[in-house]
Amino acid sequence: MTDNLIERAAGGLVFRKTQAGFQVLLIDDRYGHVSFPKGHLESGETWEEAAVREILEETGIKSRILSPLGDVEYPIERKGLTIRKQVRLFVLEAMDEQAEPVHQSDEVESAQYFAWEDALRLHAERGYANLNWVFDKAKAFWDGTRN
Repeated sequence: MTDNLIERAAGGLVFRKTQAGFQVLLIDDRYGHVSFPKGHLESGETWEEAAVREILEETGIKSRILSPLGDVEYPIERKGLTIRKQVRLFVLEAMDEQAEPVHQSDEVESAQYFAWEDALRLHAERGYANLNWVFDKAKAFWDGTRN
């Protein structure tokens, strides 16, 4: 792996409150996986700014950061080079609980809110294994804020 080739991205798990309970915003990415909206940091941008911007760009959902969740790093191959991808994830809250996602079709296949249990099941079936921890950590945060 080449240490000086690093790609940084930010995003996270967006919640919204409904009468039926909490819902989670998930995307179907262009690789056939269910995931969280996230994307590259632009020059001069903070991790937090990138997360909020990327979620808005990919899903049309305005959100605000409630808490950091953590980081994940993994190698990716691009043009014959191995790049270290660093991703910082946050737990966020949708600012308009009535707004429905409108996905950015050139980046993601779809964006949709799911009930918590449905989101867990979908991620278990088609998500990235290295991001399973996000649900547990986000739920612990959310449960802690309601007590």
